[in-house]
Amino acid sequence: MIQMMTAFTEEVDEVEDGLAEILGQIDLGALKKNSVGLVTCHSDFANTAFLGALCGKLPFDIIGMTTMASANQYGQSMYALSLTVLTSDDVVFVTSQTGPLGLNDYREKIEAGYKDAAEKLNNQPSLIFSFFPFIKELSGAPIHKCFDEICKGIPFWGSVATNIDVSYDRCYTFRNDNIDKDSLVMLLMCGNVEPEFIAISMPGKNISKTRGRITSSDGCLLRGINGIAPMKYLESLGVIVMKDASITTPLMVYYEGSTEPVALTVYNVYDDGSLLCGGEMTEGASVAVGEITTESILGSAGEGMDRLIKTGKHNCALMLPCVSRYVMLAPNRSDELKLIAGKLENGRLMSYMAGYAGGEICPVRDETGVLRNRFHNFSFTVCLL
Repeated sequence: MIQMMTAFTEEVDEVEDGLAEILGQIDLGALKKNSVGLVTCHSDFANTAFLGALCGKLPFDIIGMTTMASANQYGQSMYALSLTVLTSDDVVFVTSQTGPLGLNDYREKIEAGYKDAAEKLNNQPSLIFSFFPFIKELSGAPIHKCFDEICKGIPFWGSVATNIDVSYDRCYTFRNDNIDKDSLVMLLMCGNVEPEFIAISMPGKNISKTRGRITSSDGCLLRGINGIAPMKYLESLGVIVMKDASITTPLMVYYEGSTEPVALTVYNVYDDGSLLCGGEMTEGASVAVGEITTESILGSAGEGMDRLIKTGKHNCALMLPCVSRYVMLAPNRSDELKLIAGKLENGRLMSYMAGYAGGEICPVRDETGVLRNRFHNFSFTVCLL
């Protein structure tokens, strides 16, 4: 069984004050045999001595990423650091960090990082958490596919790093005080772990009832729907996809064997009518058009929280919704985090953490009940422990 503690601070300049705030909110004397930390934070925490000083105070490893906003029962803010401590007597935690990932060597570096962690376990991992780097030349989808192949389908959950202005320049991942823009970090868990996952992008009423079938694709490049160019197919539905409109026009992909769709963005529109998308566009899968609105963001978050509460068998929740949701809620950006806090009675109902993702990593069950690792956009994702 895993238990969870959280801590929160917005004090980045006065390091000792921030550390005192963090250490005043967790009870290190209550740690069990094995422990690990997860951190989401504003990029300023990664550019100062704060993370190194925090690691010096903690008797366990941490992994983490920068994000646009963080939250737990102690608060929520764009300018904060949130620490989540997982502790257990019967679950072993092992962390690892790859070297900087490049277009030509990312597979071998991920494989080496995974092997380094897996060899320290006595058995196969039960669950993996991972934070991916935000690399302009290398999107999250091929990294996700590679990681899934290397870990042979073991469920893994996590996020792509982001920051407050969604730029590439100040997105970091880190393991302890080793902070890097291009490295992947991971946490392997082995033992009595029974996770449950929730991934929801929008209510069903915001998804078109019309579905086409992907007839031609190459990885994330969508070349054909129902035998014609994707742009021509979408135009036949009255949908015009433009380069600057991808946030409000997600494609909902129903992978074969799955009843729950995965929301993916359109990154680019090519002259031949093909579309570069945020995830794998598998031939044979069906696709519909979704609509992201303020109401759909809060509606999907509410639906996700209701599903979470109805499980009734977990004692902690980790949440990584898409950063585009936070952006689109402006000027009331904190409404989703406030909804989470309200549903969980500010942590009285269940310990929780939340941070915003530059790409969501969350398994989805197929129609036979088997978990399939998936990469999402626009979505509200949860891992329950």
